[in-house]
Amino acid sequence: MKNNVVVITGGSSGIGKALAAEFVQKGAHVIIGSRREDVLRETTAELITLSVRKDQRIDFHTLDVTDSESISAFINYIIDSFKKIDVLVNSAGFALCKEIEKTTLEEIENQNESNYLGVIRMIKAVVPSMMIQESGHIINIASMAGIMGVYGYTGYSPSKFAVVGLSDVLRIELQQFGIRVSVVLPPDTDTYSYHHENLTKPLITHKISGTVKLMQPEVLAAHIMMMISKGSYRIIPGVSSKVVYHLNRLFPDLLYWYSRQIIRKVS
Repeated sequence: MKNNVVVITGGSSGIGKALAAEFVQKGAHVIIGSRREDVLRETTAELITLSVRKDQRIDFHTLDVTDSESISAFINYIIDSFKKIDVLVNSAGFALCKEIEKTTLEEIENQNESNYLGVIRMIKAVVPSMMIQESGHIINIASMAGIMGVYGYTGYSPSKFAVVGLSDVLRIELQQFGIRVSVVLPPDTDTYSYHHENLTKPLITHKISGTVKLMQPEVLAAHIMMMISKGSYRIIPGVSSKVVYHLNRLFPDLLYWYSRQIIRKVS
């Protein structure tokens, strides 16, 4: 990772912050972006303490992935300061968990704008420079809810399905330019975003999740780093997540059947 320039959206907290720490400890130059400058400053100060080289650079810039002008300013700052981008991690996003009749169209649009279109905007802004240098790595943080429809995730789940589909396409398109793509399918992770979505999460969704233990973002980030070092495309952290993933592929109606049982009990 020495001399690699790593850019992380949503890098001031949660999974993005944990990944930033991993990249810093591997010796990379890291730039994080998110909306709140005060949080960015605090996180950057923490990351600097993890530096392993004197010439290592840790920086930040405000970023709103739903705003094309904000993205342009962010990318221009990085290119001016670092001259290149080797790794792009698309981690910005959020979830609301409510049934369709309780979810406004604006809430669905906002999740799509951040979780999916924000990823596309970032990729379109970064890919041209990666094509010129004939190298790069794009890491998209999707979700287990991006491979199966989960009760209550009316807006979130489809936006993550889209990220998975986009990653599948880009993996094919960009390999000819020496650009790698990875997509990560995290389980429920102990982040601010997760606890915020619990504020509106239906009882049925809680019951479906059961007593599954939350994954810590640091554990998740370490697993992601290990898998990308092995050249993995689809990254599924945790044994239980791998089991669920393969069961869903073998028995695509299993979650539907299980959800029906929960709904009957709750109703």
